[in-house]
Amino acid sequence: MDMKKQRRHQTLFISFAAGGPNQYTGKSMRKAHKGMNIKHEHFMAIVNHLAAALKEFNVSEEDIQAIAEKLMLMEKEIVEA
Repeated sequence: MDMKKQRRHQTLFISFAAGGPNQYTGKSMRKAHKGMNIKHEHFMAIVNHLAAALKEFNVSEEDIQAIAEKLMLMEKEIVEA
């Protein structure tokens, strides 16, 4: 996997999910994650890692919570039953 490309893609996506100025133009969440066998615990690990990283950079708890809530809305599109 091209990690440089992946980091850029994730940065743009997180900015979009957080209400930033970037527009996400990639595949749908369902299509991008199809076949990856992502479970709820995997999804939550990513949300928790992101929250910890934001906290490390002194992002307010209010903003972290708002971002986490937006990500949680996408879980059904990412997690495979």
